[in-house]
Order: sequence, then C-alpha cells, then structure tokens
Amino acid sequence: MKISFCNYNEAVEKLYDRLKENYPELELTKNKCIGACDKCGCEPMVRVDGTLVTDKDCEVLYNKIINMVINK
Repeated sequence: MKISFCNYNEAVEKLYDRLKENYPELELTKNKCIGACDKCGCEPMVRVDGTLVTDKDCEVLYNKIINMVINK
C-alpha cells in the first residue's frame, strides 16, 4: 500500500513518523504536491493508493489510514 504525503502539509509529519515506525511494510513517500493544494493548508491529508484521505484531527486521520490498511 502506498501512502503519499505533501512536503508542505506540516500537520502530518508526526503521522509519517508514526506510520513508518509501526508499519514498516507500507510504502511511504513525501512529495512536493499530492494534488490537493486547496486543502493542504487547512487540514492534515494524505493519498492512500491514490485516494485522498483527510481529517481535521491527525489521530482520526491515522485511524482512517489504519482501517484502510487492515481492510485492504
């Protein structure tokens, strides 16, 4: 499973580190842009296998990602 992070979305930095530590099998990438600039400054977000996943709370976003990983 590939999870892409935008370099400019600082809110997800700890999320990246946490996923990397707890799920080393995931393919995590940091990109200049993940194609959602209108949301980037407003809330944490990532792309999971191309699907944009967002939430105002990083913990909720983490749980959304984990649910996607488990249910794949």
